[in-house]
Amino acid sequence: MSAARKVLRVVVFPFRAAWFLMLIGNFLAVSGVCLLAAAFVAYGIALAFSYAFLPAEWTQALWRWAADLYAQSSWFRAAALAFFTLLFLPILRFWPARDSVADAAREREITQLNDDLIAARQQEQLRARLRT
Repeated sequence: MSAARKVLRVVVFPFRAAWFLMLIGNFLAVSGVCLLAAAFVAYGIALAFSYAFLPAEWTQALWRWAADLYAQSSWFRAAALAFFTLLFLPILRFWPARDSVADAAREREITQLNDDLIAARQQEQLRARLRT
């Protein structure tokens, strides 16, 4: 029994090690994404705070810093585009807003047309059966 357990441990160990390495990789990736999102949120809060409470020169300096970083770093540019794309995707889902009453009326009309087509097809089949 003890030899079977040792063999089982030897066989299972590489799978456990691979699983652990995969968990570490996922943790690092998710941590990086969370840090990126937190950095953009912190920058937005800093801008809002500077607009509300700090002199205009400080706000301009923050904007200049971000513009320079955007111009110099392709990583920052890609991160900014990805962040704002992910930020606005839920908003774009509901814009432009649909009229639910018009959508329901269109659905009823389509259903009625389908029902009429089905009834016409059934009548035609019935007439064809009666002819033969």
